[in-house]
Amino acid sequence: MNVAVCLSLVLVVAVPPVAAQQPVPSHAPAPAASASAPTEVARVNGVAVTSDRLAAALSALIPQESFHRNVDAHRMAELRTRALSSLVDDELAYQDGLRRGWRAAPADVRKAWDQTVARYGGPASFTSALRQSGLSRASVEQEITRQLLVERNYNESVMKSCRVTPAEAQHFFGEHPERFVEPEQLHVLAITVGVNPSSPPSAWAEAKARAAQARAALDEGTAFDVVARTYSTDPSREKGGDMGFVHRGSLASPFEEVVERLSTGGTSAVVESLYGYHILRVPEVRPAQARSFEQVSATLATDLSATRCAERKVAWLSELRAAARVQLLEPAQ
Repeated sequence: MNVAVCLSLVLVVAVPPVAAQQPVPSHAPAPAASASAPTEVARVNGVAVTSDRLAAALSALIPQESFHRNVDAHRMAELRTRALSSLVDDELAYQDGLRRGWRAAPADVRKAWDQTVARYGGPASFTSALRQSGLSRASVEQEITRQLLVERNYNESVMKSCRVTPAEAQHFFGEHPERFVEPEQLHVLAITVGVNPSSPPSAWAEAKARAAQARAALDEGTAFDVVARTYSTDPSREKGGDMGFVHRGSLASPFEEVVERLSTGGTSAVVESLYGYHILRVPEVRPAQARSFEQVSATLATDLSATRCAERKVAWLSELRAAARVQLLEPAQ
């Protein structure tokens, strides 16, 4: 979790202090603003992970308006497991950072504080949010300090060693040339007479007749762009029906079957879909083409780095879990 999400864990939910003794100073104490105390949902090396933080982590995963309304019990259980796992990982990374003797620099804490205040619309709005949550500046600074340590541990343990170098990207490119072939592209022109799927049969009949008029105009030699501007109801009519280039295989049915049978420059008959009637033309076909390393190098290195970093993060957290005592307890109801 980043600092913004972490702060939601102390600003969203207002609850009383945790009674359990925590062997390792972990997160900021919850405020005394509610009559019911949070319960433990997990323990990580003896440190409590509490239900208030789990509730806030859940609220960060799904839209607040559907939190208890549009999410079924099975999905809620899945989200709860995901949120709890994230909190456990967060606690493991924090404790590991403490063991390494790391501390957040005061300048970094001040910077994160200023960014947080700005996100809330300024000092007055942020002070109001603190007051409503029953929190103090000290407790939020403690939370910021904690999360900065977590992020430092992640950067040191994962990010420093997972970046793919240009040489590694080029090697991957050479090993997998088939992955860097741009598919055949079709230049598609279309005339569409749209119909709302729920329209009565009379509307569909009118649209079909209009499409037939458009096809007859093409047969008489009227230019496709002129016919599109006259008969089409699609926004592409402003460009003479020009839909640009699309990859072979990317069109929805039944259009893919239609263009598959069209010769270059040919025009289809009127085609019916769920949304109306269409006339298609493919004036140009660009054959599949192998892309050079120079064309893909920037995005390739980024994509490979993202994959490697994700894999190493999983491995790193697995190592932390293997060396830890993690107890998952019954969630609060």
